[in-house]
Amino acid sequence: MKKLVCLVLLMLLLLTWAGCVSQPHPISASPKVLIVLRSHLSSDMPYMTDNELGVMIDMLDEAGFKHWVTSLTDDPYKSDTRTITPDSIVGAVAASDFDAVILPCLAAVKSPASKEIVELVTEFYRQEKIIAAQYGSSYTLYEGGIIADEQLASSEVLQKGRIITSGCCPYMARSSGCEDGTRELIEKLIATLNN
Repeated sequence: MKKLVCLVLLMLLLLTWAGCVSQPHPISASPKVLIVLRSHLSSDMPYMTDNELGVMIDMLDEAGFKHWVTSLTDDPYKSDTRTITPDSIVGAVAASDFDAVILPCLAAVKSPASKEIVELVTEFYRQEKIIAAQYGSSYTLYEGGIIADEQLASSEVLQKGRIITSGCCPYMARSSGCEDGTRELIEKLIATLNN
């Protein structure tokens, strides 16, 4: 009996080593999405927390995706109805731990992306991960050499391979009348991750 057990264990070991027995996939069944918040300098943070960041998180949750929020600080993003506290600061996350990244606009006023955020998003690009950016945050992709001028100029939701951009955030929709691209941006991200 001992010889039989040893023989079975040896065969399983050999089959595993040879790749004949399937191994668990290293990425969880639910895609994990990083949400990078680039600034608290918003002209209307409560509105953007509810109508952009909150909508994005709710849609990811409804799709069964895991999300992780990172920012340059651990200061919460607040509205009258919700508070979203970053799970970590930007320097504590790695692109290799996620399947995709989202950069909300947040109506950040004159706030170029930090070097750390540009480097993090560029690493997502190098690793061929899905990147979604809304309005003002699209400049982060431009700064990183990920997108060209035409994606910055468009007010529509555009997808070029694994890069998805929206040219109209809720703040711009309210002030200029363009169509808010938040839902379409996240729908495209979800569809791309599900394929």
